[in-house]
Amino acid sequence: MNGTGRLQGTERFFIPPEAIEDAEITLPLGKLCIPAQADQLLTAYASMLGTEDKRIAAAILCSWIAGICGAKYALLAAGDPLAPALRLNNMSVQLVRTEGYPEFAFPIHNQRESSPEQRGNGKNLTEELGRFYRNEVRPMIAALAETSQTRAVMLWKQIYNQLYTFIEEDALEASNECSRSQIHRNFQASLWELKPEVFGLRSNPFRITPKFRRDPLPPHDTISVKATCCLAYKLRTDHAYCGGCPIL
Repeated sequence: MNGTGRLQGTERFFIPPEAIEDAEITLPLGKLCIPAQADQLLTAYASMLGTEDKRIAAAILCSWIAGICGAKYALLAAGDPLAPALRLNNMSVQLVRTEGYPEFAFPIHNQRESSPEQRGNGKNLTEELGRFYRNEVRPMIAALAETSQTRAVMLWKQIYNQLYTFIEEDALEASNECSRSQIHRNFQASLWELKPEVFGLRSNPFRITPKFRRDPLPPHDTISVKATCCLAYKLRTDHAYCGGCPIL
């Protein structure tokens, strides 16, 4: 199978089949582990968002980085040979200007470096995710936390927010309630067992018991409460809190 075909399923995780040609900024993903480089990207991103607050830029950027994490989980769970290709030294981060808010993309450099994987279940999946978060994601979070003067745990929770959104989307596509419940159980089991040191924290920021509430906006469906505020309300004076915001 060619590379473009293999990556079709990862576009929902902000991983395009090819690099974006007209991106405003393109950097090796590993550069985000260097505070000075992370600061340059956050400064540019904040400006494009219309703010000088790098805390907002870092929080929203982490929701995009969560796409890589979501892809890693999905590929490992499926035993997809592309899973090992999701590494700091094999990806880029691209900042793309759009008619609305700017977007990020994370193209893979060399898809042929991947090797066959066994379908990840239980302990093996958690171990693989632990190595991934420790070696590939934690260095980025540390640099972003330092340059934005944000507690690292809050940035990890931004990642969790988006990961849970991916799982909710998967559950909605399930054919029956049993399958939907299994999707949520598998997700929780794989993340709850991760050790705190994987994240460089005293506790696992993903060990969160889901909470739900009635959406204050029509049609008033039951929605999940986010792990932390996404800070999007600070970008525009007419932007209220999201219905699932924990501040409400």
